[in-house]
Amino acid sequence: MGHAVTAQGRKVAAHWSRLAVTYEGALAALAKAGIDATAVRPEDLHAIDMLHMGGLSATDALAEQAEIGPGLRVLDVGAGVGGPARRFADRYGATVTAVELSETLADTAERLTHLVGLSPNVKVLNGSALALPVEDASHDVVVMQHVAMQIAEKERLFGELARALAPGGRLALHEIFAGEGELHWPLPWATEPTMSALEPLDAAISRLNGLGLTSGPFVDESRAGRRYHEDIIDRWGSAADAGQSADGLAPEVLEQRVAASRAMENNLRVGSLKVGRLIATRPN
Repeated sequence: MGHAVTAQGRKVAAHWSRLAVTYEGALAALAKAGIDATAVRPEDLHAIDMLHMGGLSATDALAEQAEIGPGLRVLDVGAGVGGPARRFADRYGATVTAVELSETLADTAERLTHLVGLSPNVKVLNGSALALPVEDASHDVVVMQHVAMQIAEKERLFGELARALAPGGRLALHEIFAGEGELHWPLPWATEPTMSALEPLDAAISRLNGLGLTSGPFVDESRAGRRYHEDIIDRWGSAADAGQSADGLAPEVLEQRVAASRAMENNLRVGSLKVGRLIATRPN
């Protein structure tokens, strides 16, 4: 264990630190929506605290497929600003450890978690997925959403995820995989190819099996992913094209996120990418 940050990791952390909502931006969005900052509920943040395709509905689908429930110890790897971690605690009753590489995002996650009163149930740690700051076999469910496609060191990454799983535990993945055909850029996680580390689904399943995990069926969510990006374009496209801000995001951030959604909608439509859920179980 330890805080292992590669050069690519630093680039990824900086990228998301620019694109994710800040604590101040979240407060501004809440104020614009007429929500009292002293009485914020976790659900008040869902429009801005889920950075992955599908947002809240995708998080719920993964939680239900992974059978997250009261008393379970859940590790959220690549936790962003903490939206899914808070959901696992608030809606499903889990005790959650959220690990995020970006210091900026980890700080925002911790502050938003405190804001909604979930600090006793969600512990936020600034750390690397390549050296998770948790003990061996310490979690019943390990969750990772839209992280693997940014990390080239796949063997090390999945080895760490498996290390954290308790016997009988479940690794719950909601990830993006390489399809067939040419990619359209930019992507939400990468503005150019050196920032991306996509691999085919078959390669990921083979790696999980090699670690002694038993993989369940892949649930393809590519069509839902397209709808998600279409909704972003509908919601923010006009503001981005006009150089305006929206939902606590600065104009330049909005422009980048809409450009990435336009490329993603195309990639998912033509099959250059696929997105979906996969549960892998560690033997007892």
